Order: sequence, then C-alpha cells, then structure tokens
Amino acid sequence: MNVQAAAISLAGNNLVIVLVDMGLVTSHGEADMTIDTLSNHFGDVPVVLMAQREDGSPVYYGDEPLTALLRDVPVEEMPWKEYPLPT
Repeated sequence: MNVQAAAISLAGNNLVIVLVDMGLVTSHGEADMTIDTLSNHFGDVPVVLMAQREDGSPVYYGDEPLTALLRDVPVEEMPWKEYPLPT
C-alpha cells in the first residue's frame, strides 16, 4: 500500500502531511488511529491528515498548532511524494 504525503519543516517543526479521503478526516476516532499508525511508520514524526474539498481547498486533521501553521502553506507547493507502507 502507498500513501501520498509531504514531509516538511515549519517553524522548527518537522511533520508529515498525508493525503486521505474526506470521510477519514471527519471520522475523528478513525483519524486518530490512522495518525498513530502512520506516525510509527514515519519515525514518530507528527502526522497531519489532509483531505480536499471539491474546490481543492484543504481540510486538515491532527495536532491543532501544526494544522494552524499549515493554513498558510499552499498545497501545490508541498513536496508531495508517494511513500510505500508495509502491508
């Protein structure tokens, strides 16, 4: 299984933004479990989930201070890459 993600550093914080479906972002329990799983895969770096509305605007879920920092970062400027996950 692969995920689309962007590893970035903002205001001295390293984090990984993972692109997911909107349904996951709105299901907080499932989103929290996904973040825990992905955080282990990415070396315990904080993970923020990102879905996109129909107009392309992002919806973030994760640590609130980190999601607040992301609001000023254009999605198209994030270094998106495909990461393999163990199955």
